[in-house]
Amino acid sequence: MAAKTPHTAWKSVLERDRDSLNVLGMLAMLLTVVAWAIAANVANRLFLSGVQPFELAGASATIATFGLAILDSLVGRSHAKPIDRPQFALGLILVGLVGADYLAIQRLPVAVAIVLLFTAPILVVLWTAVTSRCLPARPVLVALILSIVGVLLVSNLLASHEARVEWFGILVGLTTAVFFAAYIVLSDRVSATQETIGVMLKVFAVASLFWIAYQLTQGMPWTLLARENILKVIYVGIAGNLLPYLLFFWCIQRIQAERAAIAATLEPVVAGVLAWFWFDQTLTGMQIVGGFTIVVAITWMQFQTAIPNSLDSQ
Repeated sequence: MAAKTPHTAWKSVLERDRDSLNVLGMLAMLLTVVAWAIAANVANRLFLSGVQPFELAGASATIATFGLAILDSLVGRSHAKPIDRPQFALGLILVGLVGADYLAIQRLPVAVAIVLLFTAPILVVLWTAVTSRCLPARPVLVALILSIVGVLLVSNLLASHEARVEWFGILVGLTTAVFFAAYIVLSDRVSATQETIGVMLKVFAVASLFWIAYQLTQGMPWTLLARENILKVIYVGIAGNLLPYLLFFWCIQRIQAERAAIAATLEPVVAGVLAWFWFDQTLTGMQIVGGFTIVVAITWMQFQTAIPNSLDSQ
């Protein structure tokens, strides 16, 4: 049996390290999914108690900023590095993403709001097609059609005339998908050469400053600061913002964005089950079919786009 050359041995070590990072990345993405799903249901409970979505968005962003500042002081490597334009833009996108997400969760069943949020990968593919001036492949177009059908089913637009359609909630949910798509695209660019904790600290600092300025025009959020709500607010700040967005950014640096998106599509399922247990939120059969259609379409599309990327990298 021929001995391995130094080049071959080094290559095998790199492949093992890459496989380990892929496994860690997928585990981190699954943890992100669970954290997001639980936080979405906790946020829904806060809204039922009278907390306003934008109040919670501001408080959670501020909590995440303080947490990231502590982490950066302990293990970060971003000291004295000024914020750049992409990071500032990512902070503004995060403002729209979190604000619209909480507003959608307030107006819609939790699972429906998150399903609409996770149509974002379809928008990413369409944006790539527009910027590259190249039509998507046939499987991607099929996935797009399935997603549109799924959105129609989830939103109850194809139900009987007696079914109530929350038009504003659906619009906000689709707007959330637009913000999330922009967040994915810009995060993918920023993460290529940037350190994780320092970047997310700057991003959340921008979002926090925006929300603090907004809250100054609204007065003191007394319901948000009520004793029975404060622990839930802290949880949403940590488990709904700091932890999942930090892990999501870290995952994009270590695994393909397509794989991260595939794992993230589990969140509507987890959130829907939790909402069923906690709030007795039930979906119609048509909404369940629509949500399942969207998840399958996005997963299939991501696999179709991930395969060419993996071949190109070989």
